[in-house]
Amino acid sequence: MASTTHILNRAPGMAGQLLLNLRDASRHEDRAAFRWSMQRMGRELGSALAQSWPMAKATCTTPLGTATEDIPAHQPVMACILRAAMPLHQGVLDVWDRADSAFVSAYRKHHEAGFDIEIEYLGAPAMEGRALVLIDPMLATGASLQAAYDALCETDVPASVHVLAAIASEEGLANAQQWLPEGTSFILGGVDPNLNEHGYIVPGLGDAGDLAFGPKTRS
Repeated sequence: MASTTHILNRAPGMAGQLLLNLRDASRHEDRAAFRWSMQRMGRELGSALAQSWPMAKATCTTPLGTATEDIPAHQPVMACILRAAMPLHQGVLDVWDRADSAFVSAYRKHHEAGFDIEIEYLGAPAMEGRALVLIDPMLATGASLQAAYDALCETDVPASVHVLAAIASEEGLANAQQWLPEGTSFILGGVDPNLNEHGYIVPGLGDAGDLAFGPKTRS
């Protein structure tokens, strides 16, 4: 099964406004506002994920009778790629409030020749046969996403894989479609055309982790 890609800012909705809020350099001194816009983007992405999710009937008793509704047939594992994805992850959990969560620290270790991806922490539930949702605000080269997926799936094989990101580059999306399992679905706030020489998305928004939590002095 081929991968599917849903890009929110190419259809009517709030994704474009939220992306402008996140991108606008004149707003970047306000970390609380940046985190809130990223959390709201997470809600948009989480809601879009739910629209194509398998559903099942559930019934409850009301004060006046019984009611039956469609609810998610199963709950996914929401994987937060630390630290930058924390506000986006929270927004997704605002929608998927019964999902389990996994946490993995995949970050760039820079050196003279470029950078490597380092994994220093991982905490995750069993994922064998479950749906895995990888949450990362910026899908730039795709290397961090791939490293996180490899670490999370070292012992378990998920039944399906889904990627939620605020912004992707065309190159990063193409790489992730190639590297991740066949049938992986991508739900993205927007897709930008370029990467610069440092592997950052252009026009992008900058470093999402620094904008949410402050610049790093070491990593």
